[in-house]
Amino acid sequence: MSTSTMQSEGGFRTVLNILLEPATAFAGLRERPTWLLPTLLVAGGTALVMLWYFSILDIPWFLENLLYQGGADPTQDQIDAFREGTEDLSPMVFMISGFLGAIFGLIVIWILQAGYLTLVSALTGDGFRFANWFCLATWTSIPSLLTIVGMAITLALNPNGQISQMDLDPLSLGNLGLQFGDSGINNAIGQFSLTQLWTMGLLVYGYRLWLKGPWLKSAIIVLLPQLLLIGVMIFLFSGGMDFSVSFIDAEGGGDGGIAVSVSL
Repeated sequence: MSTSTMQSEGGFRTVLNILLEPATAFAGLRERPTWLLPTLLVAGGTALVMLWYFSILDIPWFLENLLYQGGADPTQDQIDAFREGTEDLSPMVFMISGFLGAIFGLIVIWILQAGYLTLVSALTGDGFRFANWFCLATWTSIPSLLTIVGMAITLALNPNGQISQMDLDPLSLGNLGLQFGDSGINNAIGQFSLTQLWTMGLLVYGYRLWLKGPWLKSAIIVLLPQLLLIGVMIFLFSGGMDFSVSFIDAEGGGDGGIAVSVSL
């Protein structure tokens, strides 16, 4: 058996261990940090699903639905004018932006996570470097493969392309029925997926195993940036931020336009 085949089998064994025996996976990754396979699987898989999504998306329906979500109350004439103005939009633009956005978006998130933990390591002197933490960030995202499969199933069941991005992930907390009394909190938290929570738990677990520290300290260090971000999102969506979409009537009998406003 060739060396490359053995490495490939070892990599996919680590994928299974992350899901079933994370302690075993983290022990091996501590000694030999890698990141290529999870990056290809998670970032590549997400990008392909988003490419599929935007390739079948009913763009006029998507944009019109977005306007209704923003609280607009257009007349039928305004809706017809809007449809005429959006029917020539190229799906290719959405496909390329969705594909590249998924790849670079995830990589940026992993870089920020690894950079933050590298800064903590520099302050505490634990000996771990950026390569170690980037490895941990990518491998702990492996549960996202379940989200990718779920989104693919959703797309297969909705070939007409009339599905919003909020409904794309069947494992999101909102789609699983979790509701709060405040609509802003629903908007901020409802889009979190069960696999994201799983990833956060694995990140804490891996950090704790590598540094052999207590659970509470590990959780506070690892999750602090994410908890702060969630807090800011809840504040913005629960009343601190006002988002509105409205139609503007043009003078002289024109089709008018659309105004989008965001205020804090």
